[in-house]
Amino acid sequence: MSDPSGVVAATVGALKQQPLVLALVIMNLALLGFLYYSGVIAHNERSEQAKMLSENRNAIAELLAACGKSP
Repeated sequence: MSDPSGVVAATVGALKQQPLVLALVIMNLALLGFLYYSGVIAHNERSEQAKMLSENRNAIAELLAACGKSP
């Protein structure tokens, strides 16, 4: 098994020699973060819309039920 500090030193050394790789890794992590955030926001919006749709259906059902009753 390798020494973890040696692996880290080798990785940092490789990234110093290839700064484009470091930039790509950072951009990929930023993209993953953005996609996660975007997914959470979209999920919240869909949940809110489903809740509003359900409330609307219930209100319409109550109105239709009231229309069928004789005064």
